[in-house]
Amino acid sequence: MCSSCNSTHKIYDIVGYGTFITQKYWKDKNVLLCQVLNHIRVLPEGNWFPFVLYQEGSSFWALLFSVNELELNHLENYEGVDAGLNTRKKIEVLLKKKMKKKAFIYIPTKETIKKYDLAPQIDLNDRWKEKIKEYPEIVRRFPELVQ
Repeated sequence: MCSSCNSTHKIYDIVGYGTFITQKYWKDKNVLLCQVLNHIRVLPEGNWFPFVLYQEGSSFWALLFSVNELELNHLENYEGVDAGLNTRKKIEVLLKKKMKKKAFIYIPTKETIKKYDLAPQIDLNDRWKEKIKEYPEIVRRFPELVQ
């Protein structure tokens, strides 16, 4: 077995909460609805993508899907990990059947938080839900995302 072949066999569970949802990175994958606990999704004014910040007691709905290592590398580039925009962090999410599962989520780095002046109070109403509503197929399949 070649070493590069192994990279496509390792599976990573990913939480999609922003453009992973609207750009349908979850499409053609085994996807589950999940609740991201103790975090808040914020969309800065004028920004085209949201961020997630830690906030005890808060939660929101997102999508959980799996990717292989090659797909993970693509997501890392998309999320600006090498550029210092976001970092990948393992968290626990709650599935609809009240089962907990560990998965990776992309969160802003300290530098990004400072640059964008990110704080939970900039978006207490989760404006990203309005963006999701622009995609009727997603809303039909996962209505919890916009509730």
